[in-house]
Amino acid sequence: MDKKWKSICHILILGLLVLVIGACSSGSKNNETGQKNTNDGSSEPKSGGTYTILSPADPDMLDPHRQSSIYTHQLAGLVYNKLVSYETGPNVEYTDYNVVPDLAERWEVSDDGKVYTFYLREAYWHDKAPVNGRQVTADDVIATMERIINLPGHQASLLSEVESIVAKDPQTVVFTLKQPFAPFLNFMANHFMWILPKEGVEGQFDLATDAIGTGPFVLEKWEDNVQATFKKNPKFYEEGKPYLDEVIFKVVPDQGSRIAAFRTGQADTIGSLSPEELDQLIKTNPDVTVFEALFATQEQLYLNMKKEPFNDLKVRKAISMAVDRQSMVKAIYGGGETSGPVNPSLGDWSLPLEEREKLQPYNPEEAKKLLEEAGYPDGFDTTLMVTNGYGEQLVRVAQWIAEDLRNIGINAEIEVVEYATYFSERWPNVDYDMGVGYQTYFQEPDEWLRTQLHTNGARNWYNISDPELDKMLDEQRLILDVDQRKEYVHNIQRYVLENLVNPIPISTYYTKTPRQPYIRDSYPHASYGYGYLKDVWLDK
Repeated sequence: MDKKWKSICHILILGLLVLVIGACSSGSKNNETGQKNTNDGSSEPKSGGTYTILSPADPDMLDPHRQSSIYTHQLAGLVYNKLVSYETGPNVEYTDYNVVPDLAERWEVSDDGKVYTFYLREAYWHDKAPVNGRQVTADDVIATMERIINLPGHQASLLSEVESIVAKDPQTVVFTLKQPFAPFLNFMANHFMWILPKEGVEGQFDLATDAIGTGPFVLEKWEDNVQATFKKNPKFYEEGKPYLDEVIFKVVPDQGSRIAAFRTGQADTIGSLSPEELDQLIKTNPDVTVFEALFATQEQLYLNMKKEPFNDLKVRKAISMAVDRQSMVKAIYGGGETSGPVNPSLGDWSLPLEEREKLQPYNPEEAKKLLEEAGYPDGFDTTLMVTNGYGEQLVRVAQWIAEDLRNIGINAEIEVVEYATYFSERWPNVDYDMGVGYQTYFQEPDEWLRTQLHTNGARNWYNISDPELDKMLDEQRLILDVDQRKEYVHNIQRYVLENLVNPIPISTYYTKTPRQPYIRDSYPHASYGYGYLKDVWLDK
């Protein structure tokens, strides 16, 4: 048995194989094994009951505009709505991005593509002070959008092409853009675009510790790192929904404890499990349903390009060639595929799989040659940052990569960083040599590309600066013809994989999420937020 497999076997025996929180909302093309999890027409939805979610960690704040972490936005989807959203349902793929009405019941786009007019439906804020259940108005939308624009961070970049936002009347909002902008409607449906009451924007209550929205559930209490409790919103705009009386989001850091709670019926979902954990669970609970998904993001191996030797393209290519992606994703996740600059969850916006594999070969011998050409015939020492805040599977990915790099002479010492420090300080401040992490569930090719790779990109956390690439990234956003833009986006990805090679896509795996057999009409989407629980009911 070679060194790597001894290492992996040791991890399998001793490691805690915990979930990836990014998949905790579960999800798939709505494929399942086991009992169907949809209403087959034999019975009508039943009201009542509590839906319990177990998580390994909690948000550090509830403010959805000051924090882009998945922990914050999963809970935001229970409380808030957006102007428009993504369609969900029994005939909708997990990774379909069909824009549908939310707080805006309809919208119009001018012939020149520069003016978007949104007509608000009759909807009401939760009956909590100081908002007290009043009707949603255009002023709330304007206050929200202006707040996003004026706060630093990724969200502001989604509105970078907005020239003005005005209220045509109390129920009509008009956005005027600087120029036609292909991603705009997708950006309005983005899971960062939750609409807040103007009282929250004005500071009349603390958005960091409380949430007052229009969504299907009302936040009753948030106990930091313990539990968040949500009650049914009796004035939700979809009549008769939600069916659930209560949603509980409970923090249970230990994976074994989460699985035990699910096994004994104390939880309804615990997120994605490793293949080994799932097999053991099904042996004791054969009636569970298993929801399979192509994950909405990827692991990335990212490099600080202001540090030597990562400023050398040959070194970056050598690092990419050293990683045995297919063996890794099979061993750690049970299956998946080589990813690309645009995640394959965005369908044909991503390069075809065959091309992704061809442009990112596993070739350690060629990697050694490239290192020698770059002046590192004996390799070099470095550090590899990772967090355990998403569960131990990501740490295993880092261990696998470190072993692969050791095979070409690169000695990467693994540094495990606490999640809040990792996400809020180290990664965004480019305070690392190399790192491994999950990227946000980006919903648009522009997010995957321009946001990360442009010199001025809101998530250029790698010190990338390539004027030729910047030009291409700016141009693709202005192409309104979908087929033409898609072709250009493919060309950008080819350029990135041949001339940039950072961040290095590793794999997009298949998540397998167990749910209790009595759960019905659960149709999550490849975006943040538990808002889809508005449709869920318990058949027990």
